[in-house]
Formats: sequence, C-alpha cells, structure tokens
Amino acid sequence: MRLAVCTMFFITGAAFAAWAARVPAIQDRLGLSEGQLAVALVGLSSGAFLGLPLMGGLVARYGSRPVLFTGMTVYLAALPGLAFAPSLPMLTVTLALFACGNTAIDVAMNTQGVLVERAYGRNILGGFHAVFSLGGIVGAVASGLAASAGVGTGPHFVITALVLYAAAAVATTALIPDPPGRAQGSDRRTQNADRRTQESDRGTQEPNLLTQDADRRAEDAKDPAPLFALPSAGLWIPGLVAFCALVGEGVMNDWGAVYLHDVTGASPGAAGAGFALFSAGMVVGRLSADRIRARTGTVRFTLGCALVAALGSVVSIAVPTTGGGLAGYTLLGLGMAAVIPVIFSHAAQLRPERPGPAIAAVSAVGYAGFLAGPPLIGGIAEAVDLRAAMLVLPALMAAMALLSLRLRRL
Repeated sequence: MRLAVCTMFFITGAAFAAWAARVPAIQDRLGLSEGQLAVALVGLSSGAFLGLPLMGGLVARYGSRPVLFTGMTVYLAALPGLAFAPSLPMLTVTLALFACGNTAIDVAMNTQGVLVERAYGRNILGGFHAVFSLGGIVGAVASGLAASAGVGTGPHFVITALVLYAAAAVATTALIPDPPGRAQGSDRRTQNADRRTQESDRGTQEPNLLTQDADRRAEDAKDPAPLFALPSAGLWIPGLVAFCALVGEGVMNDWGAVYLHDVTGASPGAAGAGFALFSAGMVVGRLSADRIRARTGTVRFTLGCALVAALGSVVSIAVPTTGGGLAGYTLLGLGMAAVIPVIFSHAAQLRPERPGPAIAAVSAVGYAGFLAGPPLIGGIAEAVDLRAAMLVLPALMAAMALLSLRLRRL
C-alpha cells in the first residue's frame, strides 16, 4: 500500500513538472503575452474551484481509490491537450480539466497517505510528498532535456501521459479500497449487531435501545456525509497556512521558469533546471520533515519553514541573475517543502473520524492560493513587471510565519 501511494504521488509530480517546465514553450507557440498567459491560468483556478469543495464528500461516500483513479484519468488525458491547444480559449479550458483532475488526485491520495500513516503509527506523510517532489525533479529534468533537444511539447506530453497512466493503473490495484467513513459505519453496525446478539443471549429485551440501533443503521445506510467540504472553525488557521504556502508553490510552478527566462535571461534548459532545483529542495525538506517535526512540534516546524522560504524569495528577487534565481529557488523549495504534508496531517488529527473531508476543507482554502496566485502574479506583471510582482512571495511567507504561531498544539 505504501509503495502504491508513493507511485501516485510520483506520477502527479512528474506530470505537473512536465507542464510547468514547458510553460515558456507553450507561451511562445501561441504568442501569448504575460497578461494572456495569466488569463489562461485562470483555467487552473476555475477547474479547481469547481471540484475542490466536492472532493471530500466524494471520498467519504465512494472511497479514495475510485476518486483517485478517476482523477488520474482526467489529469493525464488533459496533459497532451495542453500541447495541442490551438488558441488561448482552448488552452484555458484544457487547463481547467487538468486542474479538476489534479484536485481529485490531491484529496484522494492524501487521504490514502493518512490511512497508511495511521497503520504505521508514526509520521510518514512528509515522505509521500517527498516522492511527489522527486517526480517533479524527474519530470523537470526530462522536460529540460526535451527542450534542449528540440523535442516539441506534443510528442513529449503524449509519451509522458501514456507511460504515467500505465504505472497508475498498476498502482491502483494495491490502494486501500474503503474510505474511513464507510469503514467506521461498518464497524458501528457490526458492534450494534453484536450488542443485540448478547442481549438476546441474556434474554433481555430493551425495545428503546433496539429502536435506536435501527435508526442508527438507517442513517448509516443513507451515508449522510456532506458532499461539500468547507472548513469548520478549528480548520481555518491550518487552511490559511496552506493558502500562503500554496500561493508560493503555484507561483513557482507557473511563473518560476518564465521568471528565469525573462528576468534573468536564462536559457530554456536553465529555466527547466530552476524548477528541478526547486523540486530538489522540496525533496530534501520533505524527507527530513517527519523526523524534525517529531522533535520540534508542528508550530515551531512550520515557523522555521516560513522563515527559510522567505529568505529564498528575497534572494531570488534581490539578485536577478540566473545564479541568484537558482539559489533562491533551492531555498524556496526547502522552506515550502513540508508545510502542506504537515498541515494535512495536522488537519486529519483534528478530525480523526473523517480525514478525507478535513483534508478537502483545508485544501479548499489552501488551493485557492495555489490557483489564484499565478493569475494574480500575471496581472501585476502586466501592469508593472514580473520582478516586482514576485514581491508577493516574501509578503506571504511573513504572513505564514505569523499564522503558524496560532496553530493548535496537539
């Protein structure tokens, strides 16, 4: 199960890196300005907002495995469409489908990760996210090599989608089949049946208790888990921390390569290397996150992450050279690496009976930043310039540091 979940995280990271590293090529092919590219990125926002509030309820009702595989199918089918989109409107629509599939994957595979983490009895969710970043490195390196060799985005994305989909189909067979909500409902019905059997053996008759059990079974059969997952009071702070972190990730995914290419004058291969270094920082941070968090606790760990990420964003802006950008991207990746897995694990601990809806609720807030951030950067870049627009990053890292101090100590 752990290997299967790792595979899903790897595939998701590799596919997204293929898109992120070749954004400049798609921009050049369609002749898009920075403002027009920002319009296309609204497709990512709309696709996610259509699906995000729904995914927690779908996972609770139908299980994370079918939601994960369905999302993966949509996600990888949309990847080649990004390369062949003939116009700005079609690119926007395809990005919406791409984001919708990614949203389903994200909630479902993190739910799977939490279930495996519980079975281990220790923190391992950071390791899953490290594998996502490892997939990002592989995808970014492959994209850089493809760009340097003159391979078009069409053949590149088609081959990538086919190989990754075959791996996903195999991994799906080893995923955990039942969502926590149904498993708990099944356990409760079993306990009720055992209790009634014991009462019958003792010769007792308690009509009121039996009536209550029947009512509870009827409620279980209806599976009343709400489809739309919005944060309750205790989940807003984790959600806002995720918002700040995911603005940073979204900006790096969609504007990182463009920034290196347009502001620092990096070659297409070097621009792809920048995303690879960002992902490398993410891998290092996530591989060490579980051990460090066990020693420091969630609050101090998240605060440290925010400070490192803030330093990286300042370096990349203050030193507008290819070397400065690469160094800043590495620090950004290291700082933002484990914020999301830690926050998702924290949210699941706050709502242990329904981790899927809890993760989806935090994601609904967090991914608003992931998807709204890139168009915001594009709008500011169109009005001023891209370097000035990137000042959003250190401001949000400072906000994340302040919010981390208000996380509930578990």
